Amino acid sequence: MVSRRERRLWLVSVASLPLLLAGNYAVDAWRNAKEYVRRNELQVHSSISGQAYAGALWSISQTRLIGDGRDTKITFPGQMRLLILQMTAQAEEEIGSSWSECQLTLTDPSGRRWLPLNFLLSDSISRDLDPQATLADGCDAASRKPPAKGAGTLIEEKFVVPADVIPLLSVRLSFASTRPNAISFPLRPH
Repeated sequence: MVSRRERRLWLVSVASLPLLLAGNYAVDAWRNAKEYVRRNELQVHSSISGQAYAGALWSISQTRLIGDGRDTKITFPGQMRLLILQMTAQAEEEIGSSWSECQLTLTDPSGRRWLPLNFLLSDSISRDLDPQATLADGCDAASRKPPAKGAGTLIEEKFVVPADVIPLLSVRLSFASTRPNAISFPLRPH
């Protein structure tokens, strides 16, 4: 037989269960919201060449479009093109780890995003285009060895995008230390 005291403890336990579940839900929701803000670019600021961001001055140094058969023998199916983007960063201060989790993407006005090719494919394409060329680091590799104060670095990323959206694209850049803020440059392919 269950004593009165045990029954009361059992009722209190059962009655407190909704409060504990609601508290757990609230804590999880808060953590998820913080993680969402940390990972996503919620405030994108339009920039111009030489814009200061994450301790460096950023600018697009070169864009190259490949895939229609005019400048190389390489042709892509349909309307797809290889876009090679080079950006420069001139460090104004010690960067340290503030460039970690670099995100460099192309975005169109409707919000569609294109991620860069992985580094193995990117390096292979660079060697195919010019076997003598010095390979430039992608954003992720450059973030692991940022330039010292006053020095600069060249970042190169390659994207495969539809030809019809190229005039509408912008370059978006952010780091874990700067998100939810990001900067965006208009893409002007040459």
